[in-house]
Amino acid sequence: MSPASGPLFGPVADAAARTTAAGTARLLAAWCTGSPLPEAADRRCEGVADLAARRARVSQSLFFTDGATADLIARRGDDPGTGLPGDAEMIYDGANAYIRVAGRWTGFFLADPGGPRGPNDPLWPLDALFGASGDAVEIGPEAVRGVPATRYRLTVDLARADAALPAGVSVPSGPYRSLRALPAEVWLDGSSLARRISVNSEPTATGDAQVWSIVELWDFGVVADITPPGPGEVLAPAEAYRLAEEESSARDA
Repeated sequence: MSPASGPLFGPVADAAARTTAAGTARLLAAWCTGSPLPEAADRRCEGVADLAARRARVSQSLFFTDGATADLIARRGDDPGTGLPGDAEMIYDGANAYIRVAGRWTGFFLADPGGPRGPNDPLWPLDALFGASGDAVEIGPEAVRGVPATRYRLTVDLARADAALPAGVSVPSGPYRSLRALPAEVWLDGSSLARRISVNSEPTATGDAQVWSIVELWDFGVVADITPPGPGEVLAPAEAYRLAEEESSARDA
């Protein structure tokens, strides 16, 4: 169907549920400004996801994106004593996110893991896609990671997504009205699985300042054994970073 042939709802309507039912996948998440198509520098994290269990284990850039991290390193390149760390291991478990610091786990704002995933979760765009509205139009064929796919443009209604998900969905800041019609794009393969989902989380911003939250999925069915740390394995952030700093100082002494 061409963009001029009218609305298309069917394959997009069930894409989020069908993709979640695929079980596991490899993932890459990105934040992109001004475009739903990510560049290499827009990468946030990469890893594996257990879609049914609402978990992901990733290697994540500590400073927003790879591009932002590289920029900070370049700016501080005149001071070799203040090197910036690279990727960090993280586990996203429903509403919770854990980060590994020098071999120990810590987390920020930990809550009931059965709650909604936050907007920073790499799989948040998949949750948002459950709110697909009936206005999807086909843009055309476009491969994702070498896999033939069809690209669609649509809007997502986060109230609809919240009603469709047992845990609900978290929302970014903004006027409620805008959250009922967030611009989005999705690339579906021949089995109508989502290979890339891009959701504009700042629709009220000007076009070149709009931020797109993006997730790419591939290798569906891959082994993804993701076990979050238990309560006894999680240190308070201040303690985890204090111990890491002490160990770093001892090595440098």
